[in-house]
Amino acid sequence: MSQQICFKKILINKKINIAILFSILFFLSGPSHAIPDWISDKIPDADFGIDFTDAKAYKTDSMLMKFNLKTNDLSIGPYTGTWKNRKSSSKFLAFGKRKSSTDIVLVHDNHGTWNLLCSGQIKEFDLAGLSFDREGDYDYKCVMQSGEKMVTLLVAPYKKPKFLIGEPIQNRDVFISLPDGRELEASSIHRTVGNKRELPDPIGFTIKSKDNIIGGLGRFGKNNAILLSSNITSTEDEHYVFMSALGLWFFKYNDRKSGLTQ
Repeated sequence: MSQQICFKKILINKKINIAILFSILFFLSGPSHAIPDWISDKIPDADFGIDFTDAKAYKTDSMLMKFNLKTNDLSIGPYTGTWKNRKSSSKFLAFGKRKSSTDIVLVHDNHGTWNLLCSGQIKEFDLAGLSFDREGDYDYKCVMQSGEKMVTLLVAPYKKPKFLIGEPIQNRDVFISLPDGRELEASSIHRTVGNKRELPDPIGFTIKSKDNIIGGLGRFGKNNAILLSSNITSTEDEHYVFMSALGLWFFKYNDRKSGLTQ
């Protein structure tokens, strides 16, 4: 009798674990991989390497649960507007191609209306289980324009080691050109708070002016957010950093191989 009770408990626990697993998979299979709060609370914050306590944090969750090929409303902090995303993939024999493009209209009371066009293309080779991406000059590009003002953002390909067991760390360098000729840089983040292990895919970005971190994108305070340093409050740079972080949000969203055919 005791063995029967023990077996039933094991079976019940197994069913509960399976139910939880299927619940997670169901949410991860959504249009934008939205995660319920009871799972989200367990996810650690990104390690930005700086104290962002005094920074402005604009949540990006309003962009979740949206669909491609549809004009979606945008509302983040003081910004409003629309965005439309397109993703596609194709393959012929061993050669494949993944493409994405995003049209964004961004409106701000002080900075006016900006039009953002972001696009990316990655060419792949896959033969008998051996696969790699063929490098171009850049993997992703955003052109942001308002009148004669223009900001450009380029995401460079990550360096792939010749020999490696397991997934490589996709260290991304980003180059941002401003209307006045200055340049900002961004770097990908691969660690969460309290962990030394680096994750292969970027979990966020820090945006820098020279060696000073002035903004970021990633998980902060249990929320996915765009972060703007208090050092650039009420300046043009604050606006440029926000737009750059928004462009990087779409890069992260479109770079997922599993999501390119959605």
